[in-house]
Amino acid sequence: MTGTSTILDASIAGINLSLIGAVALILIMVTMGLTLRVRDFRLLLTAKRAVAAGLLSQLVLLPAVAFLLVVLFEPSMPVAIGLILLACCPGGATSNFFTHLAGGDVALSVTLTTVSGVVVIFTLPFLVNLGLVWFADGPQPLQLPVVATMLRIFVMILLPVMVGMAIRGLAPKAAQRIEPLATKLCFATILFTMAVLLHHVWAELEDIVRQTWRITLALNGLMMVIGFMVARALRSGEARSRCIAVETGVQNYLLSVVLALSLLGRPDFVMVPVMYLFTMYVTVFTFIAYCRLVRDRVSAPLSPTSGETL
Repeated sequence: MTGTSTILDASIAGINLSLIGAVALILIMVTMGLTLRVRDFRLLLTAKRAVAAGLLSQLVLLPAVAFLLVVLFEPSMPVAIGLILLACCPGGATSNFFTHLAGGDVALSVTLTTVSGVVVIFTLPFLVNLGLVWFADGPQPLQLPVVATMLRIFVMILLPVMVGMAIRGLAPKAAQRIEPLATKLCFATILFTMAVLLHHVWAELEDIVRQTWRITLALNGLMMVIGFMVARALRSGEARSRCIAVETGVQNYLLSVVLALSLLGRPDFVMVPVMYLFTMYVTVFTFIAYCRLVRDRVSAPLSPTSGETL
């Protein structure tokens, strides 16, 4: 595809798109770190069921369903690998905000986003390479470099969060002043990166939608339902079930774009992340509306721990 192939060389003021995406992601994760303290992770000890439900949905069921959908839909190889790559990048940068809008447990959302960011360092390269072994074609084998991928994820996800937390711990007043401005800058950065990405695929956007919308919507919609039902089955409570549904549905598309461009050198793998930008916001805002307009009318006042035995 000529439109997606140009993404590899896309640049703004001489700065490559993959570098722009990496910087945006680092900024987002530093900002999230500014809101965190070590004691915020007490949920790992006090809400074991909710944390287990969230991590199970994000790190196990999500990639498994992606593999299953590839087998069922039999898409083109770039769509198949793009879907698997996206499914292995849990914890979208805006999931905490969407959880708040849905009336979910924001503390749990932050915990899941951070913990999954640690675990994904080890799971992503192996799961993506498994997908490449099963579904990739071509004269030369394609493989995601394991050590380089782990290092890249650490630098873009975990290290920035640690830096943000360190700033919060050493200079809490400064962190409180910086955080609102940094949050606004993060949203502007996300919108800017999305706009650049869409600009470079605009000529072939119709073809991208045609190839990817069914399988992308299936993954997104199914996983939000599955995440919610797993949380309910484990008696995590209404607010935490909403949180897990959002966390499972909001993927880190920026990370998948950066890895596809910088480590795999395959701009055609970003077709699914591009499509996910549309489906993710449609499904998440539909879920938010459902929670606020339907469930809140028939449910008791939300308690994050209601229904969970600690």
